[in-house]
Amino acid sequence: MRLFPFSAIVGQELLKKGLLVNAVDPSIGGVLIRGEKGTGKTTAVRAFAAVLPAKETVSGCRFGCLRGVPPCGECQSREAQGESLAYEERPVEVVDLPLNASEDRVVGSLDLEAALREGSKKFEMGVLGKANGNLLYIDEVNLLDDHVVDVLLDVAVSGRNVVMREGVTYSHPSRFILVGTMNPEEGELRPQLLDRFGLCVEIAGEKEIALRKQIVDRVLSFESEEPGFLTQWGKGDRRILRQVEEGRARLHDVPIPDHILKTVTEAVAALGVAGHRGDIAILKTARALAVLRGGTGLSAADLSDAIRLALPHRIPRSGVGDRAARHVERLLSWAFPGEMKEEDREPVVPLPDTTHGMKRAGVVFRAPVHSDEELERQAIEQATAARRRSERGAGAGGSSSSTCGDPDCDLCQGFVEENIIAPSAPYQVRKIVVPKGRKMLDAPGKRSRARTASVRGRYVRSGPWKKGRDVAMDATLFTAVANGHVERSTGRIRVAVEDLRGKRRERKVGNLILVLLDASASMETQKRMVATKGAVLSLLRDAYVKRDRVGLISFRDTVAEVVVSPTGSASMAAMQLTWLASGGTTPLSIGMFAAVRTLEVEQVRDPGRKPLLVLITDGRANVAYVGGEPLEEAVRMGKILRRMGVTSLVIDTDRMMMGPAALRASMEATEKTKKTRGIFSGGPAKTVADAMGAKYLSLAEMSQSAILAAIRARAII
Repeated sequence: MRLFPFSAIVGQELLKKGLLVNAVDPSIGGVLIRGEKGTGKTTAVRAFAAVLPAKETVSGCRFGCLRGVPPCGECQSREAQGESLAYEERPVEVVDLPLNASEDRVVGSLDLEAALREGSKKFEMGVLGKANGNLLYIDEVNLLDDHVVDVLLDVAVSGRNVVMREGVTYSHPSRFILVGTMNPEEGELRPQLLDRFGLCVEIAGEKEIALRKQIVDRVLSFESEEPGFLTQWGKGDRRILRQVEEGRARLHDVPIPDHILKTVTEAVAALGVAGHRGDIAILKTARALAVLRGGTGLSAADLSDAIRLALPHRIPRSGVGDRAARHVERLLSWAFPGEMKEEDREPVVPLPDTTHGMKRAGVVFRAPVHSDEELERQAIEQATAARRRSERGAGAGGSSSSTCGDPDCDLCQGFVEENIIAPSAPYQVRKIVVPKGRKMLDAPGKRSRARTASVRGRYVRSGPWKKGRDVAMDATLFTAVANGHVERSTGRIRVAVEDLRGKRRERKVGNLILVLLDASASMETQKRMVATKGAVLSLLRDAYVKRDRVGLISFRDTVAEVVVSPTGSASMAAMQLTWLASGGTTPLSIGMFAAVRTLEVEQVRDPGRKPLLVLITDGRANVAYVGGEPLEEAVRMGKILRRMGVTSLVIDTDRMMMGPAALRASMEATEKTKKTRGIFSGGPAKTVADAMGAKYLSLAEMSQSAILAAIRARAII
């Protein structure tokens, strides 16, 4: 297979450094590459394997035991029998981890059938066995099940894979360079998992025309098999390989002075980074960078690059202030007097893109503009409306308002007035439980009971045994006796493969709660947004207790934005909610489309969690995604969510001021009207709820803390 040369990659210098320092010192902990699609992430990883030195492995060992590393059980048995282990050189390979890989596929499993038939202990090797001494590559690591990622990172740190099944333990070495890639638009990793990656590189497409031209030129030359291309760049790859080999030999010859150690720890503390992994990663990375350039000591450039590599994924989401960033710059200047020059130097700590002091998820769904004429018309109307507001404000003694004051003014409809409204105090919400289904689920949490394929949970019954499942010994023995597998002379039970029964477990699982929040101007009347934010904060507090993943999507004007990608941090969602602005029109169908896309990604990423969609709106849709009647389009999106099997709850803020008795009377009248006047007669939010197959409540009902009834049948509240 022809690989693009590593040295031929244009730009992405920080990415190349992040990969190479892991080649010199694998204990750094791997690298996570984050970036938009089409930026060469996969190409760089596969090219990287070609500049890694060959490994020395035990001949004939299926795990590829490395020289100088404690061997596997099979190699230990060979040595115990007096065999002298021979070694051979093998090239480093890229081992891919499939996105849908189960835990047994990753760590391996014990062959119980062989144990029963032959009385021998046989281990079926998983991906971690193949990865020993190689490069383990996980594309779209953010879509991998969190539990599998946790197992991988544990093994990456320990260098050994230990598998325990039915009282039998098997272990083998598993040392590898871990490289993960992800597109942040498709969801984030949990902060705890992010921190386990030693380094993180943010990459984007090149903006300079000259560099873009150079990238295209080299790719076309490679694909057309242009004579001399591989020969030319092969020399560069061999030079890099020698640098890596020499760097490994000299790694521990580079000292880390005490004043550098103090500078790093003080800088990391100033940036608010939790834990100590960041400090360690910076120092290891700086040392590896020093030996790669042939140096005998650390330089300011080494430390600056190390900070850029080791901290992007560890800096708090609330961002880094100018003061903290300048303090880190001063610390480096003091540690390396004369080396840190202001001209032509990138900031060591890049300031994050923030909105109201909080980093946003950045995934936006917009209503398309269908023609240039429409775009021009909107621009003219908004400019005219702005001029009218300015003139009216000047005539009133200089006090300008956001709109002209005429509620029927068409020109002011294009102007979006943004308001940030504080939430009400949180309260105890009604008990939210997703109904128990027949689907096998496995996600940590405390909300819903579900069947699980995990080895954890309450043993409720037995069933046919499958590979990877734990054995139900009681049911297996009963089955063996029933099948007549008992020796008459001794009374011993001889268990055969066909007698095996597996445990069926049930456990409480967490859910994915996706809040879809209407942030349009109509939500500001009668203090709806105040009460709505209070309700969402209450839901988030409940989600934290139940260990749910939570996400927040807001929609207003012509945009739906994933404010918080599904995360286990309810506190982050709460902070984003507090600063959420409101105003503009109501693109309900666009918000529902954003929810569909987000849930599709999450179901691939974490199929063990049952989704719960909470739509909070007054239902007054007035913007369509593809044209047509806005409410009809929202109803169609609701039917799509229903076909996806998404459990939903619609909270109608239009009825928030009603008490329980008035609400019941209104609902009864609505049902009568609906039967006589058609589907849109029951109120817009109720119509959408019916299309979704959702439970329908008013905001007033959500705040009745006395009602804590558990969910029955299809009801979720």
